[in-house]
Amino acid sequence: MKALIIDDSAQSRKLLRLMLAELAPEIVLLAEARNGEEGLQFIEEHQPDFVFLDIEMPQKSGLQLAQELIDKSITCEIIFTTAYNEYAIKAFRLSAIDYLLKPIEERQFIEAVEKVKLKLHLQQAATRLKTLTQNLKSTADNVLCIPTLSGYDAVPLSQIEYLEADGSYVHIFLADKKQKTASKNLKYFEQILEVYPQFLRVHRSFLINFNLMATFSRQERGIITMRSGKLIDLARDRRAAFFAMLGEG
Repeated sequence: MKALIIDDSAQSRKLLRLMLAELAPEIVLLAEARNGEEGLQFIEEHQPDFVFLDIEMPQKSGLQLAQELIDKSITCEIIFTTAYNEYAIKAFRLSAIDYLLKPIEERQFIEAVEKVKLKLHLQQAATRLKTLTQNLKSTADNVLCIPTLSGYDAVPLSQIEYLEADGSYVHIFLADKKQKTASKNLKYFEQILEVYPQFLRVHRSFLINFNLMATFSRQERGIITMRSGKLIDLARDRRAAFFAMLGEG
């Protein structure tokens, strides 16, 4: 989970930063903004799961920023913070997941963060279920539900050009030049994709979409060129399966 802090008070930002580190160390603090304009910029840039948003700020209040996020269809959970209890009703009308009154108590802080975790977990579960039902209904445009560092991304299989191992992570390269990073190893994806014949493990570090291969050269052990121009060596122990795909098996 990724979070932002938006507060014009340096002391308040420091307190929230320390509480996150002590009470919710699994949450990644992406940045701290000093005002609403900077906060909006950081939200658009970093796409956090949730923000701690101070209501009373100069130029643009937290309520104004929240309304702007709604108008822009930017989705992230909001935990409002303020020293003034009178804003509570207005805050919740803008779909805040919780409301912390300064000075913030540890128990209230933990409860607010747990609410965010629960809501995001339910959203991710719904995404996985939707992906499953889509895959069961259609074999023409199946999608892969990718576990990322921040949640899950559903990507059409036809758009996946190749997957590259990076230790316990995998970088997934798409036909539109975009890239996803998954918090799983390559073996995990090899097992999932083995029912789709267009995907083939060709190297210890690479799994390719055969449909998006451009050329193959027999130089040395063999070099595969993907449509994006990526060059991938064909491993010796993968040659038989690869040539079978080419119809030479």
